[in-house]
Amino acid sequence: MQVSGFSVPFPSEWGRGESTNAYILKGKMTALVDAGLDSPNNREYIKGQLKKLSSWKVDLLLITHGHIDHFGLASYIQGETGAEIYIHEDDSPALKNYRKALTWLDEVYALAIEGGFSDIDLREARIRQSVALDIMGVPKDFKTFRKLELDMGDQKLSTIHLPGHTPGSVGYVLGEIVFSGDVALDGSTVVGDLRGELESIQKLKTFREVYTGHRRTPINAMDLEALEAHIAQRLEEVLRVTREGKTLREIVSAIYPASMMLEENFIRKIIPIRQVVSYLRYLEEEGYIVKNGAIWRSFKEHL
Repeated sequence: MQVSGFSVPFPSEWGRGESTNAYILKGKMTALVDAGLDSPNNREYIKGQLKKLSSWKVDLLLITHGHIDHFGLASYIQGETGAEIYIHEDDSPALKNYRKALTWLDEVYALAIEGGFSDIDLREARIRQSVALDIMGVPKDFKTFRKLELDMGDQKLSTIHLPGHTPGSVGYVLGEIVFSGDVALDGSTVVGDLRGELESIQKLKTFREVYTGHRRTPINAMDLEALEAHIAQRLEEVLRVTREGKTLREIVSAIYPASMMLEENFIRKIIPIRQVVSYLRYLEEEGYIVKNGAIWRSFKEHL
């Protein structure tokens, strides 16, 4: 099995952001794992990369999770190559209607308003992302799965469920390596469900190499342990900040002070809020923090 990787740029019209790692797997069939955000420049870019690596032949487009920076180009690639698209059924609503990709904002919207964030700013973020999503075409069809196994010729390709970043995040497994999307990234990662995230990181430690959705790739067990340590540090910071009781806006400002500055990228306005909410919910479930109205208060100083 021949494995090649490349990085799809973050389009300038979306503001500033991270490029998306994509991978070509060539065996009896040719599979592309993930594709970046759609834009005129990115269409030309990915076409050039795929012509170089696979002669513009793609049988399968395998989506690691239902975020637009990993499937935005799916419709274009399918239209050009006829590729079959696969996504875990828990994340499949985003492929039926790209506006479902906004759920990561909707999940924290009410808490953000209650916690002191501006309704105008949050509405602007939703509108700007909606406009960007509306210019993209959805795939004509795709296949969903709970567990997938494909014959790639000399190797079997299978899936492992890795919830945490999203409910339907998966890794595509080839022997001792896995292509895992955004479940674990070098340095840090965005978390939806922290408990699921921590369990998924443990699963990834069994692989020799973990090919990620952004930044340095591949990573290994030592990198995953560093990520766990980073998460533990963040949880300790949240406990310290909330000792006297704080609103969500005050907590985000303390943990991610740069996020409170004017930021042209509307996505980056929401990510720190979502991240802090995931930490707070986890600590609340574990009995370290209580919420009273808009105030979150810790009564333990350490995990």
